[in-house]
Amino acid sequence: MEKNVAKKSPIEEINDLINLINEDDKNKFEELFLDESLTEFFLLKDEIHIPKISVTELDYKTGYTISKYLVDILPEYLFKHNLLVDRKPVSEQYSLQFIKTIPGRIIDFIHVIRFDFKFTGGHVRIKNKGDNKTFPEYNTNRIKYKSRLVPVPKNSDPYMLEAIKLKSPLEIDSDDKKYSAIFFDEFSPSEISLDFNVNAGEDIYSISPKIYPFLFYEYFTSCMNIPDPTADKLERAVKIFEPLFIYLYYIYRGDVHFAEKSNIAIFDGFLDIFDSGINQKESLKNNLKEYFSCYSIYRDDELMLKGLRKIIINE
Repeated sequence: MEKNVAKKSPIEEINDLINLINEDDKNKFEELFLDESLTEFFLLKDEIHIPKISVTELDYKTGYTISKYLVDILPEYLFKHNLLVDRKPVSEQYSLQFIKTIPGRIIDFIHVIRFDFKFTGGHVRIKNKGDNKTFPEYNTNRIKYKSRLVPVPKNSDPYMLEAIKLKSPLEIDSDDKKYSAIFFDEFSPSEISLDFNVNAGEDIYSISPKIYPFLFYEYFTSCMNIPDPTADKLERAVKIFEPLFIYLYYIYRGDVHFAEKSNIAIFDGFLDIFDSGINQKESLKNNLKEYFSCYSIYRDDELMLKGLRKIIINE
């Protein structure tokens, strides 16, 4: 008598694909770029085929087909990740999102990598037209993505993605006028992100925050952009971002509500901790500067005509 084997759901099948990734598997894309809107994308060696996607959302049966490409092309960036089924933000309904927890010393961090497959009409070869229910079927040699390191409470549920939020009075200079707001939400993410980067230290970046902000406002907090999220790069990022986040949190909240100062003292090699406040030490600034120095932007006349900037990574 044959056994009835329950068929796996597309969600389980996607996670099974990721679980097949070996630690020594290597990425297979060409290079990293910023497009005309300064959005990150992978330039692929060969085109991939994107099937028709419902105008409602990218369902996970279709997502499984696309995930086969992702696992083959980007195994280093998906190693030990899991599918985030309930997308965050939910407005990115045409994306595939994957998460991984990286433990910190007093808080944790969730790495979120989001691949965007929303049909925009540019840089694709349409194979079959869409209709009022689906977007066109197309081939492309680009994969748009976002890679964020999100601070969360220790041992929190990664699938909830409940960030340690930053909300506080904030002043932003714009066109020589200064504006104040009680909540960050009243400003654009780019304005808030720029403020984060300035407060972290304007001289620590190898790329202008106006072009590529390494600190970015999302999930109501300060996240860290990781263009090349290998396991090693994520571990290194957490070591410097945790004390930096504590410092930023103090600036905007006036206290560190998620930890006692006695616990924060474990970062006394990076932070000066007083009864009256918290300051960065030169050691933290130097470590941040060293970390960011491996990234640079290259742009020649040809790339300029295409509206592109190449992200160079020097290990």
